[in-house]
Amino acid sequence: FTIGYSKGGFKIGVGAGLNVCKIKERNYSDRNSSMIGYDVAIPMEIKVAKYFAIQPEIHFIQKGFSLSSYMVYVSTEYRKRNFIEFPILFKALFTIKEKNTLSFFTGVGVGYAMANVQFLKYIDGHKKRNKLPFDTNIDDDGIAYNKLDITVPVGFGYEYKINDKLALYTDLRWNLDVNNNIKYKVKPSPEPYYKYRNFIFSVGLFYIAKSRD
Repeated sequence: FTIGYSKGGFKIGVGAGLNVCKIKERNYSDRNSSMIGYDVAIPMEIKVAKYFAIQPEIHFIQKGFSLSSYMVYVSTEYRKRNFIEFPILFKALFTIKEKNTLSFFTGVGVGYAMANVQFLKYIDGHKKRNKLPFDTNIDDDGIAYNKLDITVPVGFGYEYKINDKLALYTDLRWNLDVNNNIKYKVKPSPEPYYKYRNFIFSVGLFYIAKSRD
């Protein structure tokens, strides 16, 4: 669910969706698979022209992957990390009918990891949750976790104007990591990399402060 707001062609909202995520990594390609996380967003659309808008957003998003475990009695291991992200979208707008608008967008975002959690699913069916610390000290063993995340969102959306103040919207986006989530004091060759790939579907409701045709 999402809500939005606008001023001088401005909207603001709050929303939620599903995030199908996976990590792209050479060494784990035979063991890791997708998992489902959440995405909660606060979008703010600023319409600056008839066919163009800029949309800053705040996201609380869960990223991670499912990992076939080598541990005895454990069937699946999930690595989940909670991020706060600040993307800025550049949207092309196309009005189909009076109340229906399609949009295509891309942009750039910066995120910061706040929590690192491991979920273990055992063969007998029970589950265990472990909160893991972030290893951010690169001097102790030459490797550390990078809590900063740079992303490129690409996608499209649909908006239906309910009345002068409310509009329902959905969007489908691919969120692609740019930077390596692992950093090295001395880079090995070849360098392993951990980059999230997220497929996000969201539904929301915009509050329209002021329209701009």
